[in-house]
Amino acid sequence: MGGKAFKNLLPNATFPRMHPTVYNALKAKFLPILQSLYAYAAVSPEAPGKVNYGDLDIVVTGPREGLTHEQVKDALRATCSVPAEGNRTSNFAIPADAFEDIAEARRKAAAVALNTATHGDAMDTDKDVFFQVDVNVCADHAQWERTVFYSSLGDLGFFLGLFAQTAGLSFNIYGMKLADPIPTYPAQTFYVSSSMDDILSLFELSMERWKQGFATEDDIFAWLATSPFAHILVARYRSPEYEIAAKERIPERPMRGHFVEYLRKHGVSAPATSLFAQEGRTDEKIAAALKFFAKDEEHATLVYKSRAQKHSKELLNGTNVMAWTGLAGMSVRAIMDEVKERLARLPAGAGVDAPHAVGEAVSTWQKALLGMSEEDIRALVMSVKEEMAKGGRLDFDWRAAKAARLEKKRQKETAALAVSVEENTAAAVAVV
Repeated sequence: MGGKAFKNLLPNATFPRMHPTVYNALKAKFLPILQSLYAYAAVSPEAPGKVNYGDLDIVVTGPREGLTHEQVKDALRATCSVPAEGNRTSNFAIPADAFEDIAEARRKAAAVALNTATHGDAMDTDKDVFFQVDVNVCADHAQWERTVFYSSLGDLGFFLGLFAQTAGLSFNIYGMKLADPIPTYPAQTFYVSSSMDDILSLFELSMERWKQGFATEDDIFAWLATSPFAHILVARYRSPEYEIAAKERIPERPMRGHFVEYLRKHGVSAPATSLFAQEGRTDEKIAAALKFFAKDEEHATLVYKSRAQKHSKELLNGTNVMAWTGLAGMSVRAIMDEVKERLARLPAGAGVDAPHAVGEAVSTWQKALLGMSEEDIRALVMSVKEEMAKGGRLDFDWRAAKAARLEKKRQKETAALAVSVEENTAAAVAVV
């Protein structure tokens, strides 16, 4: 039910569920208003057959220059609002009598309610009756398109998210990503696509069919059942051990339960030959999805980088070098630097091919290190230690090092001062 956003601001207000007649009247009134304030404004296609509505959601982007929240509030004749800065959703409480055509729609809906068992917005004589209108402001047109699609047909976004989960993927309002982040430092979320058209193509569903609209819930379910991804859900829902998940039996979202029952009864019309129709094989499905969206090379580069970073941090670190050599302090740093220089002159790790796009994303010494075991690295470290010790390169002179740092600092300050004097002199000459 609408009104939750105003529980504290309007404690005595009533936000009744809206009969379709009232809902359509609100949409017909407010959509043109917001289209005059934003470059794009739309209401996502609703689930067919819905008997009442809790609120009206309008998705917008591209506000006209200088537009303020108060101007939007005034245009909607809202009594109260919960503003959200930036690209987020603001809530508006609209009095039921703010517009005569909406009040007339309420009277018609009340008359229908008196003659039928239909619930939702029967005429309420309480003067504190409001409707909630939510305005979802998107950052740009691309995000606006994704939001309109994802929020459409009731729980369409949720159902497509179930499909994605069967392949180790995740689907949300921003697009499709790998379900698990790449373990880089720090971990990185990896999106394979932000195009709803391309994502539907992976699911083998038609965007053109979505644009045509659907007359019933079953029409939506029949369309979804043409995807090979639905096979796994059918097998899951028909299993004797299956217990409907909590997120699939929310009382306010009956469409989710209806979808489960539809698949149990009707099954899938798509052939079962696709990889995505098969249970398990998640790694293969992820690889196929990456290739489908032409993200396989980019993903391979990030995975390679992650492995190289992890391998180098775990093996070639100060703690290990101290334990192997029995040294400490700057001697350890000097050995590690020399080891890295020698590794940089070696080819990339044997048997660990670097993706073509890696380039400079991974240090040359890290690439060489990937093909080495801990024993290999320990042997190299000890060899470097012996050579450096023989050459006297581990006899660290603290006084000389400090003097060198101070001299370097003095030279930088002297150079900076000289530049400043030169600039001031040139400026003075120009004035004369």
